[in-house]
Amino acid sequence: MGFSIPTLQFSDGLVFGACAAIFLCNGLLDRRKTHHFLFAASYAVCAAMAVWFVDFGAYGSVWSPLGWSMAGALFWIGLRLFDGRPAVTRPMLALFVLPTATHLGLTLAGADAIAVNAGATLAYAVHESGNAYYVFRHTPPRSPLHRLIGGALLAIAVAIALPLLPLGETVARLAIVGIFVVDQVSSIVLTTSILALEAARAQAVVERIARTDALTGALNRQGLAQASATVGTAGIIVADLDHFKAINDRFGHAGGDAVLQEFARRAGALLPPGGLLARLGGEEFGIVLPDGSPPATAYLAERLRHAVGSRPVPWKDAAIPITVSVGVALRPPGEALHVALDRADRALYAAKSEGRNRVRVA
Repeated sequence: MGFSIPTLQFSDGLVFGACAAIFLCNGLLDRRKTHHFLFAASYAVCAAMAVWFVDFGAYGSVWSPLGWSMAGALFWIGLRLFDGRPAVTRPMLALFVLPTATHLGLTLAGADAIAVNAGATLAYAVHESGNAYYVFRHTPPRSPLHRLIGGALLAIAVAIALPLLPLGETVARLAIVGIFVVDQVSSIVLTTSILALEAARAQAVVERIARTDALTGALNRQGLAQASATVGTAGIIVADLDHFKAINDRFGHAGGDAVLQEFARRAGALLPPGGLLARLGGEEFGIVLPDGSPPATAYLAERLRHAVGSRPVPWKDAAIPITVSVGVALRPPGEALHVALDRADRALYAAKSEGRNRVRVA
């Protein structure tokens, strides 16, 4: 059975165009995500190149390496922006111009068409390999989607170079057909993988928001319960800002919010590795210290009390004096978090009833 190059060329253009449309629609849904527009532009260039050039595997015109390397460059820049990195580096710029420069250089040097094609092809394969290397090098641990993206890009680089091998006419023709197949499969893999990564990131943001207090950036009660679910023995601290209602009455709720944010900042600065800080509600905060002994937990509670009360919170032209009352308890392995928090809460109310601005241990 024979292969119709024009038919494969047409299907290549359709696949590239569909991928461009998908990324364009995603970009229009959220215009802040520039990488979607870059992916769309990359696939749009690919679609135009697929329809325009019939010399797949033989870059006879300088426009061919220029167009394909431009498509690869746009995709690479999109990946870097997707990863939150600077758009372009100097090595990238060199690889961007390498295919076209190789084609022009060999042509001006008087090389024949076969040598020009071989040089431009290898240069373009190096360009695509650089894109794949970037993805593999910056793949997060346990990220199969990133590896799939890198593998798809590497497959493109390999397929590009296959027609240069000393193959028979039939095999060489199959190698050119293979470029079309790899183009289409890799385009689908790249598009679905990137969109899957986008969805996973969005889900992670939603989960983080669900576990986090929006004002202070500390965990909320649910987030603290989830984060401490695997913690065994732990020191528990419950802290409550003294006379917080009076702060709100005098400085307004904006002033009260500034106090809550500053408390979270000061408390977070004291946490040891693995320590958890949460806003339990209103002006009450909780701290979980994995493997915290009673003396170590009480010591941290005193440090917290001193750090909070040692200096006022700057607010506009005023300075808001604050103090905090603290209750401490120990959570043994297997005990529910809310039970330990209740004990620390009772110690906190003892501190409140004894005059505030002090630490009490349950």
